[in-house]
Amino acid sequence: MQLSKAAKRIKPSATLAINELITQRRKQGEEILHMGFGESPFPVHPLVRKALCENAGQKSYLATQGIKPLREQISKFYDKVFNLQYSADQIVVGPGSKVLLFDALVALEGPLFLPAPSWVSYQHQARLLGKEVYHVKTIPEDSYRLTPEAFEQSLQQNTQNPSDQKVLLLNYPCNPTGHSFSAEQLKALAKVARDYNVIVLSDEIYGLVSFKGQEHHSIAEFYPEGTLVTGGLSKDRSLGGFRVGVMLFPEDEQSLLTSICSIGSETWSCVAAPIQYAAIQAYQTTPEILDYIRDCANIHELATRYVYKQIHEAGIRCPPPQGAFYLMPDWNEHQKVLKGMGITTSKELAEQLLKKWNVASLPGSEFGMPVENLCIRIATVDYDGEEALTFFRGNREQAFEKPDEFVKSIAPRLVAACNQIKGFNSLI
Repeated sequence: MQLSKAAKRIKPSATLAINELITQRRKQGEEILHMGFGESPFPVHPLVRKALCENAGQKSYLATQGIKPLREQISKFYDKVFNLQYSADQIVVGPGSKVLLFDALVALEGPLFLPAPSWVSYQHQARLLGKEVYHVKTIPEDSYRLTPEAFEQSLQQNTQNPSDQKVLLLNYPCNPTGHSFSAEQLKALAKVARDYNVIVLSDEIYGLVSFKGQEHHSIAEFYPEGTLVTGGLSKDRSLGGFRVGVMLFPEDEQSLLTSICSIGSETWSCVAAPIQYAAIQAYQTTPEILDYIRDCANIHELATRYVYKQIHEAGIRCPPPQGAFYLMPDWNEHQKVLKGMGITTSKELAEQLLKKWNVASLPGSEFGMPVENLCIRIATVDYDGEEALTFFRGNREQAFEKPDEFVKSIAPRLVAACNQIKGFNSLI
């Protein structure tokens, strides 16, 4: 059967592909240190599990936009936790934020601007739709953070008419780098977006996995009329397999919301009924749910800062994390030595770490970086989340006072992976 041109351009998601590969190799008895996939490892909250069981009999098709009780609870959650005011009628619930972002790209006119690096699927979704994609260069000295100057320069270089609509997809705390933005930095980006008629898709799925000293702000606070915010349950509530994503729309964009629901009605129809009813519990703002979110975020921070410290002390360049559970170290200062080892691309670097050091990672080229840029993305979640959460809750003060000892206790595979990376680096 002949494939379409669009289908030929698309390959499997790098993050999902690496996870399937490592799962397979582990089943075959190989000891792989898995830093290639970012799935939050913590157990389903008991109240959410109970709600899912109680609603297992929900079997009807539901409205594509999502059931109103769930959207009303999401509205309350965003008001309480993020101080963002969206009515239930401004919210769409979809089968993961990935699908909602894709549908927004279907519905919105204009080319896509992406900071480089950015998450693997953004560029592929846009190219599947035939959209132009422009990567905006960022630098490690700025923690790969998009600056208003670089953004404006890219807009001027790649568009002829400033008034034509364009789209920026922003993700923070960031996968793959762990950086975030201050309120002032977001205000500056919002000004550029407003001046150049840029619609912002703000992927804030990691918003509640922000580290201490880094308060999360949404760019929608400063550019409400031009921002669509996405979130979901996969990261801060460890419910990736539930496939619950949300999109928050500006107040006066009913036609866009209707369009995205129409697209959804012709593709995914609705989120599974039992999951939607269980998600009402997951979006509660009770102490039980909020304490769970904070405890998991604290463990993410302790683990990620530990890995960063090990990498930094080994002399490997790596921007410091501010949230999420990722880091992006690079070996660009050692290109000459690595070339002698047969490593000239980030893909070859990742392959070397996997084949000879049993550390799974992803090459920077998967995230929009030039192939010759010797950077990789590593995730910091290769540990038993249930054991980690139980141990943390019983040793909270000790975990903060002696973070290295805590991580060594709950995440021996992370410790081993750091030692392997340092061993590789010692050869350079």
